[in-house]
Amino acid sequence: MSKSTILIVDDEPHILSSLKRILEDDSREILTAKDAEEGWKILQDYGEVELIICDNKLPGMMGVDFLIKVKRLYPDTIRILITGYPDLGSAMDAINRVHIWRYILKPVEVEELRILVRQAFDYHSILKENRALLRIVRQQAEWFKALEEKHPKIVPEDIKESAAYATGEKHVSEIIEDFMKKYYPNQKK
Repeated sequence: MSKSTILIVDDEPHILSSLKRILEDDSREILTAKDAEEGWKILQDYGEVELIICDNKLPGMMGVDFLIKVKRLYPDTIRILITGYPDLGSAMDAINRVHIWRYILKPVEVEELRILVRQAFDYHSILKENRALLRIVRQQAEWFKALEEKHPKIVPEDIKESAAYATGEKHVSEIIEDFMKKYYPNQKK
């Protein structure tokens, strides 16, 4: 089993080491960065990580802006924004622009953070499984369409007209489209 990876970005060294110590276990790899630039370099070198926990007040770039950049390249990475300076405006900005998964306040409650991280990994796993299932459904729809084109009489007319016959290309496409709108509202086709 491969390790899940967390990137923690915070300019306060004691916060970085504290969060790393809290979240460390044998099933995780914890990467840390003191600012957005270092965080971005880690992502470029490492590639996609499952979870990013990022402070909003960073030197040189706000955490929200860093996460916007991350979202563009790694849309499935779960994003948690952490801040010691709560205000409704920055929370709304983070939710609307970055689609953060959670917005949490410092000081962080240790057990709450552990639970959130477990939930984030579960959510990330579900996202990946859904994407894999969608690829399978699309492939099956393409195969079915090709099969019907090659053998037009393969499905009897009475079955095509019944409610049991619901796997046609148009129907599958509509199901996929509805699913994508519901669970991935900001994805481009």
